[in-house]
Amino acid sequence: MKNILYIILLAFILVATSCNREPVPPPEPVVSYVTVKQLRGMFDKGVTTIDTSIYIQGIISLTPELGNLPDFIAYLQDSTAGICLTVSGNNTFSRDSEVKIICRGASFTMYNGLLQFGDISIADQTQLISLIPAPLTPRTATIPELLAGKYQAEYVMLENVQFSDPGSFSGTKTLTDCSSELDVYTRSGATFASATLPAGKGSIKGVASAFNTVQLLLRDNTESDMTGDRCGGAITIYLTENFSSLNKYDDVNVLTGWKTYPQAGTKTWYCNYVTIAEKWIQATAYNSGQASVITWMITPALDLSSAVQPYVSFESANGYDTGATLKLYASTDYTGSATPWTSTWTPLTFTQPPLNASGWSDFISSGKVDLSALKGGTAYVAWVYEGGGTKTTTWEVDNVLVAEK
Repeated sequence: MKNILYIILLAFILVATSCNREPVPPPEPVVSYVTVKQLRGMFDKGVTTIDTSIYIQGIISLTPELGNLPDFIAYLQDSTAGICLTVSGNNTFSRDSEVKIICRGASFTMYNGLLQFGDISIADQTQLISLIPAPLTPRTATIPELLAGKYQAEYVMLENVQFSDPGSFSGTKTLTDCSSELDVYTRSGATFASATLPAGKGSIKGVASAFNTVQLLLRDNTESDMTGDRCGGAITIYLTENFSSLNKYDDVNVLTGWKTYPQAGTKTWYCNYVTIAEKWIQATAYNSGQASVITWMITPALDLSSAVQPYVSFESANGYDTGATLKLYASTDYTGSATPWTSTWTPLTFTQPPLNASGWSDFISSGKVDLSALKGGTAYVAWVYEGGGTKTTTWEVDNVLVAEK
């Protein structure tokens, strides 16, 4: 009987104890911190995909917010180094925010000289630490250091530099310390692409990157202080025009001094754009129904009386090519008449974009087209579109500059 009571009592104690016991959660997985420099070092040692539980933490230095990066790219750096991130899904990184990124499962890719790390899922792999951390301080660097591959993906400041030529930020521009040269690349869709380049010498900030060659990517066009005297003297500019003041479908002759005249058909050169920050001038025979379309666009009068080595440069693009052409001419005897084709025009050779039959080409620089033969007086430059019938290619022109070499 005593044994039975003992067994019942023991069972009661066990049941009571088990009922009062709280469940024990499994231990949190340990995720170790590594610096960005250590992360980059893993790639140098042959690691292609992270298979351990590690994380990095740093400041987002550049995002697509102002249009100067593809939608899936961002740059991050800590006190040791920087790295380019590729993002899967919606890229909601905010510039200058501090984030933590879980690295397990992410991979390295070397893309045209730039080390990229991703694909990062912001929803699953990132944690926002702060939207307003201490401001990121750029590293002071030199052009030779960047050309040697130092500071890749880091926010840097270059001092005592100047842009070689005037114009807008759009495209690839040359930055120089009066000895070495570095490309500064701005996407045509960036909100500041059409802004005018600083004309003086001084400092500029950006993120060191690479696309086959080393290049600097700007966060915006305000991070510069370039008002000092240039080496080699001031740039002489005879004409600069990016067409940003025009409204959509305005003829180019709305601009003071510019002219557009149809030689055959009724088409003219007019403004177009996809976003208001990215305007250009175009001519096309598309949907015209006209057998012949020849239309002229002519600059204002250029005073080259004191010129030494003048040149013209611009950017051009084409879309849905079916054979219509874009030609460049210059004249010293044009009088401003509505029949410019009756004057004497010298054909000029320029670098053209590749023809695209199924879409749109990128804007390509013409290069510096020599105008030395026109110096000593007044001159004009003209773009002539020739198409019509089945030749309906659209041609676009932007960022016109006439200056001294």
